[in-house]
Formats: sequence, C-alpha cells, structure tokens
Amino acid sequence: MFQLLLSAYLTISIQDTALFLGMNEDDATNYVLQQGWVVGPSSRMLTVKKQTIVTEQKLDATKLQPLTEYVFHLEH
Repeated sequence: MFQLLLSAYLTISIQDTALFLGMNEDDATNYVLQQGWVVGPSSRMLTVKKQTIVTEQKLDATKLQPLTEYVFHLEH
C-alpha cells in the first residue's frame, strides 16, 4: 500500500495516510518520515518523497480497490 501512495500522491493528509496504511496517525507519520517524507507543521499534510530508483511494481488489484473507492468518494 505504501508503494501505491508513493506513486499516486505528491501530498496527502496524515489522516488519509494512516487510513491507507492501517496505522494510527502517529505510527503512520513516523513511518513515512523514516522514508524521507516531510510533514507541514501547520497543515498536517505530508509531502511525498519520490524514490529515485525505478523498480518494476506489480500491483495487486485487491490493494488498489480501497484507494480507488476512496478517491471516488472524494469526488462525489
């Protein structure tokens, strides 16, 4: 799921990140900060650090479905 977030977002809220990763907000924030992401102190938005090494990613449709449903609900 982390790889999907990495490829799909430039910025994302801490709350949404925690939801997608199945963690509480503190754990999710600590995890992504270790991956080089940056948190905006006043906005509580995370800036995604894109990986420079390109690797082949095989997406599992079962992991993509929750992300698709969430984005769909945001737009409607």
